[in-house]
Amino acid sequence: MTNCFSGFRIPSIILLTIIIFTACASPMVDTEPIKIETYQDLQKVFKEIKEANPTEAQSHADKLWQTLVDSQREPLVFGTQVIFFYKGQADQVHWRGSFNNWSVPGLPGVHVEKTDLWIAYTEFPEASRVEYKIVLNDGEWVEDPVNPETTFSGMTGVNNVITLPGFSVTDESQARSDVAHGKLTGSLSIRSEALGYSVNYRVYTPVGYETLEKLPVIYVLDGNDFVDERMGALPNVLDNLIADGRIKPVMAVFVDARDPENPKFNRREDEFLVHPVEHAQFISDELVPVMDRNYHTDPRPEARTITGVSYGGLSAFYIAASRSDTFHNLAAFSPSLWVLDSPQYLSSEAQKEGSRAMLPAVSGETTKCGDNTGFDCPRLPVKIFLTVGFADWDVGDFSGLVASLEEQKYPVEFHQVREGHTWDNWRGLSDEMLIYFFGTN
Repeated sequence: MTNCFSGFRIPSIILLTIIIFTACASPMVDTEPIKIETYQDLQKVFKEIKEANPTEAQSHADKLWQTLVDSQREPLVFGTQVIFFYKGQADQVHWRGSFNNWSVPGLPGVHVEKTDLWIAYTEFPEASRVEYKIVLNDGEWVEDPVNPETTFSGMTGVNNVITLPGFSVTDESQARSDVAHGKLTGSLSIRSEALGYSVNYRVYTPVGYETLEKLPVIYVLDGNDFVDERMGALPNVLDNLIADGRIKPVMAVFVDARDPENPKFNRREDEFLVHPVEHAQFISDELVPVMDRNYHTDPRPEARTITGVSYGGLSAFYIAASRSDTFHNLAAFSPSLWVLDSPQYLSSEAQKEGSRAMLPAVSGETTKCGDNTGFDCPRLPVKIFLTVGFADWDVGDFSGLVASLEEQKYPVEFHQVREGHTWDNWRGLSDEMLIYFFGTN
């Protein structure tokens, strides 16, 4: 189980100013290669830029930039210190990312006088991983053109990645040519009376399905993102772990939150926040029976798992808490439980009303019950896998929640990782989740 680091305090952001108050040094010789092995080496370069005339200053800046490009060392990382660079004409440059919840305005850059360089300095927790983008003139979001490390997010598209020394993750999401692959259907459709519209879903069946019986099933919210190899890539993880004998054969149902008639319209917030009760009825009373009739499933609640990320993690929490007659296993990745404590930050009255509808089941049944809470603590037959990133980078501090669940004798595996609210975070923990519920050892 990963240690909890919620007490870590990220240092205040410090801008790296270009004025270096040290003794004068001789100007940089253009033919002399730039070596940047320490933070002090970088300070020396900036001192020489400051003391040069405009033409020489730009030349020095160009050489510095080319050094960073050639060595693929932008941003520069010295331990926990990170220095961002941008080269180009702009009135303002900011860096936004998982480290500041993509918030406005972001980490501000400082213009290096007499050059077209912008820089910003900050510190990140040791052994952490960060996603970011550059924002020009408070409106144009661009990738960092010289950082080759990228990943994909459903919200912000392609992001750049910084990995600090010591960070590690087990990632089983790459498709392998040496394993047999299960089958993933195309989009299937079911008409939901509870929701009042049709919902698409896809079904994963493991290798050898035709001869297998009573298979456990994991129901996956935001299933359209979980099947995307740029984000969840869960079918690949299932293939790899089953082939390696690390988990037993498992089926998966990927529930698509998008409107089948207009896939650009994602209904997740309406389903997860505005209509949580109806959504739980759809999953438990409509979709599950269809699966049990048409596939080789194990129909017992203890053989079913419900999972989701972010708002989907909150929805999974609510479904497990309110429908433990159907689901005995819950996997919640960075669940947005803050919704229940701070509904005032939701965007509509309908969402606030939906959060109030979830409160008795989630808080009363599992997370905040006992003395002085007004809620009893009926012990539900639910096994829980729970994850979160750094508290300030993700959805808050879960240490109290975990302590409450353990005090109530819930079986809980908790992971707190050195990342933010990202698919890289969740994808990297999907193998641990599957092994927890379906492991062969």
